[in-house]
Amino acid sequence: MVWGAFSLDHRTPLFHVQGNLTGLRYRDEILRPLAVPTLQQMGPQAVYQDDNARPHRARVVNDFLQQSGVNRIEWPACSPDLDPIENLRDELDRKVRSNHPLPGMSSTSTRCCGLSGRRFHRGSSPPWSTL
Repeated sequence: MVWGAFSLDHRTPLFHVQGNLTGLRYRDEILRPLAVPTLQQMGPQAVYQDDNARPHRARVVNDFLQQSGVNRIEWPACSPDLDPIENLRDELDRKVRSNHPLPGMSSTSTRCCGLSGRRFHRGSSPPWSTL
């Protein structure tokens, strides 16, 4: 898994999470060195948004964020539509699918998407420059 945070004017480095992410690891490996310093750079009006994943809602994380003075959005259960990364994933998915149709798509589907005549084979490298 990869963790990263972004706003209109700021972003953190991407962090590769190896193994299971616990609340302690989330606090020590992500929040303390990456998220909180970025939020502090953004100023007192910054608001941190994560989701309801268990490590994000662990007591040790809640206590740390509160002690650090981090303003945090409280999430309603099952609301991925509020997560900005979901919009980014959706856009990436649409671009990949439009350039690399799934096997079994009809010729009508590929013509409608402007993909007729393109062939992709399992194991071949996708032309990333076209994304």
